[in-house]
Amino acid sequence: MSERRGADGSKLFGRRVKARALAYLFVAGAAVGALERLRGEARRAALRNSELQESEARTRAIVDAAPDAFATIECDGTVLQWNREAERLFGIGADAALGRDVAELMFAPEHRAAHEERRREDCERDPNSPPSRREVEMIRADGSRFPAEVIVSRVKAGEKTLLCFFAHDLSDRERLGAEREQLLRERAARQEAEQMAGVVRGLQVLLDTALAHTRLEPMLAALVPRVCEVVTAEVATILLVDEAGQLVVRASTAMQEGEHPVRIAPGEGISGKVAQSGEPMILRDAKPGQAVDPATRDMRSVISVPLTAGGAVTGVIQVGVPEPDRFTEDDILLLRLAADRVALAIDHVRVYEREHRIAETLQRSLLPERLPTLPGQEVAARYLAAASEAEVGGDWYDVIPIDSSRVGLVMGDVAGKGLAAASMVGRLRSALRAYALEGHDPQTAVDRLNQLVWSELEDSQMATLVFMVVDQGEGTMSWVNAGHLPPLVLEDGRPRFLEDPRSVPLGVMPYAQYEAGSMELPPGATIVLYTDGLIERPGELLDDGLERLAEAASHPPGGSERLCDELLARLVPGGAAADDVAILVLHTPAVGERFTLTLPARPGELASMRALLRRWLRQTDGSKEDVAEILIAAGEAAANAIEHGGNDAAFEVAGVVDGDEVDITVTDHGSWRDKSPERGGGRGLVLMRELMDEVEVTRAEEGTTVRMKRRLRNGSHG
Repeated sequence: MSERRGADGSKLFGRRVKARALAYLFVAGAAVGALERLRGEARRAALRNSELQESEARTRAIVDAAPDAFATIECDGTVLQWNREAERLFGIGADAALGRDVAELMFAPEHRAAHEERRREDCERDPNSPPSRREVEMIRADGSRFPAEVIVSRVKAGEKTLLCFFAHDLSDRERLGAEREQLLRERAARQEAEQMAGVVRGLQVLLDTALAHTRLEPMLAALVPRVCEVVTAEVATILLVDEAGQLVVRASTAMQEGEHPVRIAPGEGISGKVAQSGEPMILRDAKPGQAVDPATRDMRSVISVPLTAGGAVTGVIQVGVPEPDRFTEDDILLLRLAADRVALAIDHVRVYEREHRIAETLQRSLLPERLPTLPGQEVAARYLAAASEAEVGGDWYDVIPIDSSRVGLVMGDVAGKGLAAASMVGRLRSALRAYALEGHDPQTAVDRLNQLVWSELEDSQMATLVFMVVDQGEGTMSWVNAGHLPPLVLEDGRPRFLEDPRSVPLGVMPYAQYEAGSMELPPGATIVLYTDGLIERPGELLDDGLERLAEAASHPPGGSERLCDELLARLVPGGAAADDVAILVLHTPAVGERFTLTLPARPGELASMRALLRRWLRQTDGSKEDVAEILIAAGEAAANAIEHGGNDAAFEVAGVVDGDEVDITVTDHGSWRDKSPERGGGRGLVLMRELMDEVEVTRAEEGTTVRMKRRLRNGSHG
């Protein structure tokens, strides 16, 4: 029994020990679990604390790095947080700011009460409401004030309510705004200045265009497109008042070339009303028929302003565009400014044209109306006014028959333009004619002319001149060149310029030394005198022009008239000369076996006939006695032809050399008859028969012909 008990007791003890062990293990396990849990919580708490610290550090870094000032404040205004930008903006460090009232740090005394009121409102707002935003004036530690934008957010921190306060300096914004406004003002001013400069430039171009013309029609045609540019119009028309008081369309951008001008009566249409009232008008939405001018008939917006000169309306300028209500009062003002310049230009051109016509008439009246008939010579001249519409110049020429065989050729150019130049031409021409007809040689005549210019005419007057005397009877020529272009002599088609002698122009000095040149007149020679308009070109050397002239004249087409036309055609094509052109050509036919001469039936022509016949007879083998007796006989026949031929008729003298025989024929176209010696006449025929070998008189209804022959007794064939 005892052993069983013992055995049972051991089992029980074992069970107890096991139970206790299990209980211990359970308790130990629970303790370990609790410890692990505590350790886990501790680790998680440490991690959370670290994260919180990191988060707080990041938040602080973000706040410190924020571009705007930031402060956290309590609802009573106490500053809890103050970032670096707040330190910079307000000039107060964080240590000095924390714990102080924000109103004292940020606002001037007069603004603190308003700030505190707004702060209370921010604290009482719904936490879910958006942040408040406002612009206020703030103050720095140094007392300077600046505009700022403030953003306030209400946040909960546990049981506390805090305000996050952001402040952004608006000084830069206001400065930038001011700069932008200044930039906009400057841009607007610049645009206005550019617009005004464009207007001024347009008006200046308008005036320059007007001043570039000295003829009315070309000027008006050039002005209308400029008027369109000034007021930005599509069409423009200039109408002028005619002698009947009606408006006439003189230029328009919408009219075709060659279209008949439109006439508008006073009071008719907008232009007629403007011309009648003298006040500008504007049609903002023109109805059909309101603008009578065909150029603006289809335009909806039309402005018409008067052209005035001397207080009187002289015309109208009218512009239009197809859009309605396009023009403003500023456009009227602008068009009136343009009209003032156009009216001034028109008045200036009309005065110029009137003076030009007077000067041109005066100058042309001073030129020879017709050139004299020169026995045995051909003379022709041309005068061409400048194509550039310049004023009448001082170019002039003259042909002065001095005696039976001598003729004076004159080519001159007076410095200056207009009436003054034309007036001086008249005085020079009259004076030189007087000196030449008094018998003065070229040197003396030009010297006296220079004294006249220097002493009696204006100090500023000056002229160039060539005065040449051609003696056909003696076969010589002499000349004086007072600063003019050299005369051109053509001999057998070969050009030669008479360069020397030359002297200063007339009027340059009181006692100029004018030297005369002389030479034999080559048989068949042609003399060409001219002014600078024929050869001079801008940007060219004078020698180039002289070379062109020599080339053009080197192959003369025959005759003085044709040579003048040829020179103009080749050197001034189309008449487009930049300066006035004057040409004078004298041609002396070559002496040949035949002699022909036509003269007016006037006693004064006998000397010319004898001089020319003497020159022709010199080529024969006759002696001086032969020449003298033939001249006497021919003179008697010519005298009878003049006496009986009539004052309005002409007579011809012809001669031919056949071996050693001279055949002279004198023909008239009147009722020639003999006079008996008893009546004091008829000796001429007797004398002719005594001097000549044969004399034959043939009478007919159309005139009388006397034919005389003589064998040269002292000739090589006799």
